[in-house]
Amino acid sequence: MSVRLPPVSTATTSRTAPAALTRTAAAAATVTAPPAGLRKGDEGPKVKQLQDALVKLGYMTKAQVATGPGTFGMKTEAAVKKFQADKKLPTTGYYGDLTHAALKKALAGSKPPVDGPTKPPPSTPGTFKKPPVVSAPSPNYNERGGKDIDTIVLHHTASNNGAADLAWMRNPKSEVSAHYMIDRDGKVYQLVNDQKRAWHAGKGELHGVPSDINGRSIGIEIVNLGDGKTPFTDAQYKSLTQLTGYLKQEYKVPMKNIVGHADVAVPKGRKNDPAPNFDWNRLRKGIS
Repeated sequence: MSVRLPPVSTATTSRTAPAALTRTAAAAATVTAPPAGLRKGDEGPKVKQLQDALVKLGYMTKAQVATGPGTFGMKTEAAVKKFQADKKLPTTGYYGDLTHAALKKALAGSKPPVDGPTKPPPSTPGTFKKPPVVSAPSPNYNERGGKDIDTIVLHHTASNNGAADLAWMRNPKSEVSAHYMIDRDGKVYQLVNDQKRAWHAGKGELHGVPSDINGRSIGIEIVNLGDGKTPFTDAQYKSLTQLTGYLKQEYKVPMKNIVGHADVAVPKGRKNDPAPNFDWNRLRKGIS
């Protein structure tokens, strides 16, 4: 957002502007990329921040933004798609992790990233950094309704076919999703922004108290048949430890709230996720 400064008299106009004025003008001109997770239909200051960034890069005009500031409509979606095409990203119109990374670098004047995993830094210094993730947006989510994230729920996908599992959770007809999926090779996919409510847990309770588990949790799907015989791979354990450790640190999740679907699903026995042969000791030791 630009700031109109009062006129400066000819008497005070000099070759070098006062330092305070220079700093004020520089701060006013600063445009940054908003957090990922915006799509058509969203509204609010984060959308306005995205529009301001697109204006600065020449993908939208001030006149277009002025017609509906803060509303992610057709013009904003078209601008996002054009930016994605220019940066060789999937032209989905969804402002996800890859597009956020590209926009941030474009605003900084750096070389934009190519399509592939992104590695965002943690918001605060700590032991764990968020592992590289591949953005694979799912439409299956809604708002958390103001609930804080205080739980992490682990699942198995009930198959060993990561591509099929990913496609199913991205299919609107399935009405299921998770925030993350970890494939057999350890690759981590992000389907739903952390701040949104993914549909992974169904009816449940936490420590015996009925609760909206989806509203308060992050869901992680691990590609595994879940029969208690199919081993979880070493690559999966490594990625899961880094991801869970990061989420635990980021949202201050207590260890007792890092659970399996089997621990929260009701009635008891309805689920056995992540599977009887899952090594909980290895995970807990890795994130302690």
